[in-house]
Amino acid sequence: MHPIHTPRSRHWDGSPHTQGRRRTLRVSADSPTRLLRTAQRAECRDCGNPIDFHPTLTRQTVPLHPTELPTAIVPAPHRWHVASGIAHHAGDGTPWCRITHPTLCPAHTTPQLLPPALDTLRRRLALRTRRLLDAGAFTPGEHPAAEPSSEMFSTGLAAM
Repeated sequence: MHPIHTPRSRHWDGSPHTQGRRRTLRVSADSPTRLLRTAQRAECRDCGNPIDFHPTLTRQTVPLHPTELPTAIVPAPHRWHVASGIAHHAGDGTPWCRITHPTLCPAHTTPQLLPPALDTLRRRLALRTRRLLDAGAFTPGEHPAAEPSSEMFSTGLAAM
């Protein structure tokens, strides 16, 4: 006879244990509470790669590459830091930073030369875009507006 509830089948709050990648928290458009949780995840309309939209202090959104990069490989004008869900365009002395997606987007031409490590990352994003195109999972320009509305961030910022 097996017990109905096994200790590993559910969390303390009753939600199931899931294996795999953690998801970013989002604020749903129909959410009764408009508190900012974390970045709004979307896909680039031009290349299909994931983007995290973070609000700035001026309540505008900035599209950032979803992973942090070593500060040493990112040129100073392209460094962004996220603190308490807010993106800051400045150096804070940490060894990690974020970079805007348009700087790395393979669908856009970059006006300046990128360091070799960032150029390699840009090529990986281009390869992922090519795989999405070949599989028929992505068609450039057919996605709806990728940027979340600024009202999603405005009430969350006001509460801080």
